[in-house]
Amino acid sequence: MNLLADQLREARDRIEEVTARIAKAQNQDPLTRRLATIPGIGTLSSSAFAATTPEVENFGTERDYAAWLGLTPQTHSSGERERILRTDNRYLRRLLYLGAMMAMSRQQSE
Repeated sequence: MNLLADQLREARDRIEEVTARIAKAQNQDPLTRRLATIPGIGTLSSSAFAATTPEVENFGTERDYAAWLGLTPQTHSSGERERILRTDNRYLRRLLYLGAMMAMSRQQSE
């Protein structure tokens, strides 16, 4: 039983170490600091969005960015075929969902 407890402690310590490194990097980046001011978006979420999102200039509208995230469909038609394009980034969508749920629960408790 001590073996499992030791493994759990080691995993927790590594998670804390990595989280501290991410928080330190976030404090040095103005974009991630700005993203972290959004309700429900914390250190890990703001860092993930800043690291994976292409330049904003690549998106014509907010809807294009939402479609890139996979939140709304983006159609691409040519001839008789119609395709819906999206980047299937489940991790970012999950972070948005969890952040929204956290913000809603905080708002309800106030």
